[in-house]
Amino acid sequence: MSLLTKVFVVLLSVFSIAFTSLTTAFVAQTANWKETAQKYKEHAQIADTNLRHAFAANAAEQATLWDNARQLQRRIGELEAEVQAARTDVAQVRADLAQAQSEKSSVEAINRGLLAQLQVAETARAEYQRQRGDLEQRNIELERRSVDLSDRVNELTAQLAVMLEQSRQYEQQIHILRAENEKLSQAGGGGRPIAFESPAGASLPGVTAVTPVSATAIRGRVMNVEGELITLSVGSADGVKKGMVFVIHRNGNYVGDVQVSAVEPNQAAGRLVRSADAPSVDDLATDAVWLAGSRP
Repeated sequence: MSLLTKVFVVLLSVFSIAFTSLTTAFVAQTANWKETAQKYKEHAQIADTNLRHAFAANAAEQATLWDNARQLQRRIGELEAEVQAARTDVAQVRADLAQAQSEKSSVEAINRGLLAQLQVAETARAEYQRQRGDLEQRNIELERRSVDLSDRVNELTAQLAVMLEQSRQYEQQIHILRAENEKLSQAGGGGRPIAFESPAGASLPGVTAVTPVSATAIRGRVMNVEGELITLSVGSADGVKKGMVFVIHRNGNYVGDVQVSAVEPNQAAGRLVRSADAPSVDDLATDAVWLAGSRP
């Protein structure tokens, strides 16, 4: 029952009581007014009872409505608290979203930097692989040259052993010839012994002579040029010694001077100490000491 209905019922009850009172007053003026008054009084009492019941029901319903209103107000407070909490959560979520977007931007920037570094690293790795390939190729070439040099060393070692044996045999022959020379000198009346020339280096390719066999110049040619390192075709077997200087010339024109720093039996190597032109393979090389001594 709504509040308007309750008000209507109350007003109806009041009008009923008023109308009953008026009717009772009016009927009391007529005949049988006592009986009529008694009837109306009973009706009034019934109406009053109904009105009291209506008031009681209205009060109970009003109390119920107040309880419902208080519950609704409490629920509204709870909902407002939940709405406030939801707003706080939304604000926190928005802050987290903004932070996440900022972190995303930072991560993207870091990712771009890492990609750039990766590209640089890939370029460096490709360059390193290329250099490694070059080094491996050079290592293979050096190993091949090392094998060739080992073979050459073995060959020269064998030649040295043969030469040492030949040198020992020549020394024995020289000793025998000197002994026979002394005997012949003593038997012939005590003359001066015949002097024998030391044959060291003579007719022995690869043996370094103590003194030059002849006073001719040591001549050779350029076998290899690597920067300032020059390899000559003459060696210790030709009388070349460490520290000697050779003049490089081409078609009668001066090219440069090479000072010997390493000597082998059949070749020598040294550095270019002075130059007027770049040496090349097959240029001629002549002993500088002989050239200086042959000038007038």
